[in-house]
Amino acid sequence: MKKVLLLAGLAGMVAANAEAIDVTPYVGIDANYALVDTDSSHSISSKDWSLSGVIGGRTDRFGLEAFYNAGLKEHKSTHDTRISGYGVDALVFQQLGCSGRWELVGSAGLANYKLKGDNGLGTDRGYAERLGAGVQYAVTENATVRAMYHHAWVHSSQLDSLDEFTVGLRYAF
Repeated sequence: MKKVLLLAGLAGMVAANAEAIDVTPYVGIDANYALVDTDSSHSISSKDWSLSGVIGGRTDRFGLEAFYNAGLKEHKSTHDTRISGYGVDALVFQQLGCSGRWELVGSAGLANYKLKGDNGLGTDRGYAERLGAGVQYAVTENATVRAMYHHAWVHSSQLDSLDEFTVGLRYAF
């Protein structure tokens, strides 16, 4: 009987502390500008433009976001490259001020990047760890503008790292 009462008491404590987690899904689009750090033996363009599609979900303080990054050609030359990728970032949010419209955003994640060179380099792939920081502003209850910086440590034969600057829009459902 004592075991039953003990188990019932523990179950009651767990049930009393359980709260429903309110997750808000969202989609977004980003314009990205990346500065590329390469192996010194390869001649790769030092900057890269791209567009990203984003899908994610968030609570008041935390979020999870998946992205696909499509590289754009910088210009038509013999040394032009395109970097694309996909990945997942875990996010943390901190509200600024009492209005609740401004938030600091921190991110940590994993990505897989692909380098495609028109200068005879061919295609190179590598995974990366990413850290990022930024700020976002809630224009309306559903629409948000975000600016972020990400640094990615890339593990590939031609890329060493990326410094990516991002500006984008998010729409929550």
